Amino acid sequence: MTDHDFTPGRRSRKGRPSMSPEAQAIADELARRAAQMWAESDGGLSIREAVELAAFRMGVEVPQTVTEPAVE
Repeated sequence: MTDHDFTPGRRSRKGRPSMSPEAQAIADELARRAAQMWAESDGGLSIREAVELAAFRMGVEVPQTVTEPAVE
């Protein structure tokens, strides 16, 4: 493995609290998207930048629910 290889989920979660299945699914999707963006950037993005961009794009894609103001 070279200094520039990035494998999502490679780090150990030992000693950290378990994530809920929903949180784990989001983390896995974020890691997958970030790894893809990083690989496609050909060195144009750092891993951190790829994660930030993937998180931003995931946030933009999430359907927003409009809450109605409370009726008194």
